[in-house]
Amino acid sequence: MNRIINHPDMVVEDMLVGIHAAHADLLAATENPRVLRAIGAPRAGKVGVVTGGGSGHEPAFLGYVGAALVDAVAVGEIFSSPTAKSFADAIRAADGGVGVACLYGNYAGDNMNVRMAVQAVEGEGIRVRTVVANDDVASAPKGDEAKRRGVAGEIFMWKVGGARAALGGTLDEVIAAAQKAIANTRSIGIGLAPCTIAAVGKPNFQIEDGTMEVGIGHHGEPGTHVLPTEPAEQMAETMLNTVLPDLPFAPGDRVAVLVSGLGATPVMEQYVLYGSIAAGLTRRGIEVTFRYVGNYFTSLEMQGATLTVMKLDAELEQCMAHPCRSIGWSQGAPALPSSGQPTPHAVATARAIPAAGRPVATTVLRVAERGAQHVVAADAGGVVLELVSVIQANRAYLSEIDGAIGDGDHGINMSKGFTQCGERLAGMAQPVALPAALDALANVLMEGIGGSMGPLYGSFFLALATTLSGRTQIGATGFGEALTVAVAAVQRMGDAKVGDKTLMDTLIPARNAYIAALEGGADFHAALDAMITAARAGMESTKPLQARIGRAARLGERSIGALDAGATSCFLILESIGRSFQQRIA
Repeated sequence: MNRIINHPDMVVEDMLVGIHAAHADLLAATENPRVLRAIGAPRAGKVGVVTGGGSGHEPAFLGYVGAALVDAVAVGEIFSSPTAKSFADAIRAADGGVGVACLYGNYAGDNMNVRMAVQAVEGEGIRVRTVVANDDVASAPKGDEAKRRGVAGEIFMWKVGGARAALGGTLDEVIAAAQKAIANTRSIGIGLAPCTIAAVGKPNFQIEDGTMEVGIGHHGEPGTHVLPTEPAEQMAETMLNTVLPDLPFAPGDRVAVLVSGLGATPVMEQYVLYGSIAAGLTRRGIEVTFRYVGNYFTSLEMQGATLTVMKLDAELEQCMAHPCRSIGWSQGAPALPSSGQPTPHAVATARAIPAAGRPVATTVLRVAERGAQHVVAADAGGVVLELVSVIQANRAYLSEIDGAIGDGDHGINMSKGFTQCGERLAGMAQPVALPAALDALANVLMEGIGGSMGPLYGSFFLALATTLSGRTQIGATGFGEALTVAVAAVQRMGDAKVGDKTLMDTLIPARNAYIAALEGGADFHAALDAMITAARAGMESTKPLQARIGRAARLGERSIGALDAGATSCFLILESIGRSFQQRIA
């Protein structure tokens, strides 16, 4: 694998160094290295516009920060949602005192992290409203649009929302315009060759020569189905026949069209495709008012293209024509503020990101502690260090599993977050008590790794830490209480249940088995064995399941036959904690 990188785990950090060096006229740094703001933002009295997303899609997302576009952006790891802290800091950086519109894509991690960020900043008096892009026709059937992911149509949403804010719109007006833009937009992607995350070193999946993946995702996910590779003219018809009936678009409509390469498609070929798309629209009596061809929303070095079409009305046409300036999109000559200093409205005291509310340690078991089996809390911080080692050792394995039906970054991001926790624990006074070690892990995961696993596992470990805090000894009943509260904290973060092919397929059976073992008379050691056995069985149960939630759900039956990455990492976590506890039982 030949790449222009320094270290595969530091690609995002190194990219941001280059971005700042190359575009200091457009972008300003903030105290959070994963948050950039436009020069001159925020502006007092103007609605702030914020977005965020994973890296690897450049120029999205940071490429659309600029005049009359996005005011601030939260930057995630490759193909992974930014953290809740980064989203919250981006909102603060964009706040001009009259509210902030947060415009982002429909992915589980983004939804969780944005929700937590909004809870944090609203406590500071910042009013936030959101629009969630769901323009990808292939990712869910008509009638189930709420489950569709956001892809290149997000660019039109940012353009319209940013223009409406620049024109003096109120927060409600900016939100309404951005919502109208995405509601009138449909997209479809076709992949011809996969991409490779540098830290993984190989593609998540293969596209056989002579075939194309229709409905490809922007995160290296396979498409919804495979067809023989078609000439550009037929490829254009396949795309048009997918997006146009869905709205539907009709003769007489005026539209904006965007053809974006996915990273490795020559611009020549993008124009070949656009020529056929333009001809197909003309034959259908649809007038193209705005047209854009180029690498607007990529997927590392994936080969292929996406088509995005937006139906226009007078307001959308006005916003699309409005001048703007950014790395990824510039037109006309917008006035650029002369000062990059934030207004007083941007200065706020940062508050902790809530993890769906701090859990309260309540008694959930009606089983008395048996015998003297317990773990000494003050000496048990090593449980977390041993867990860190387990995740580091399974970095490649978890990414390989994730690559089968996801974007292949699960092991990379988990290892990066857990490694940061290990470094933090090494800097603390020794020995570290277990509740303090768990709290450190929770904070690192929620602030450092993003995606959906950051808030989910962060909530899990925070609940364990809170429930166990203040205990000098952790016995079988105490651990059962903490486990039950922790599982409930994860359940509050989303709607997943057993059978949906998620980490809940591991977590819930493990908790149930542990409690059942205690109620059946098992001691601490035996109950932990029961938990581990059930966790393994739960993980294995995901293989024959069809995914119902998350990115893999968009693959339909193609998700059957692969383990779920979250269920797998959850098993590794529970097994590690269980074995570490068993070694420490006094």
